[in-house]
Amino acid sequence: MGEGYFGGFGHTLGSNATIFDMPNYSSAVTPLEKFTKYSLDYNNKNAVGKPVAYERGLGYTIENAAELVQQIHDSVTSGVVKPYDVSESEFGTKYKFRIPVNGPNGNTKNVIAVYQIDKGSKTPRLITNYLEGK
Repeated sequence: MGEGYFGGFGHTLGSNATIFDMPNYSSAVTPLEKFTKYSLDYNNKNAVGKPVAYERGLGYTIENAAELVQQIHDSVTSGVVKPYDVSESEFGTKYKFRIPVNGPNGNTKNVIAVYQIDKGSKTPRLITNYLEGK
């Protein structure tokens, strides 16, 4: 694992699913690099507007990414926030979280964070994230 590690949807249960814990949530991995090299990186052509959304919506940039990652990681690993959607894919089980995040600009907005437990693994890892809404 590198520095900054904290700790196709198939069938979906959807938003009407019973809320439950993600297995092994306390050992979930939330890589800082997912933000510094992707979601907050204006030079990453695959980020598709995420850096702008995070900076305008919450005031997060690469420079203060660790604070954003810590809020997401703490919410998931504490079990305070439960997944609101669970789905299966050929790669494993995906758990989608809606996490209220406080930004340095004073705004609070929801971040959608998707963790996956790969087939053959027991450890959830963050696979994507985005700021909810506009």
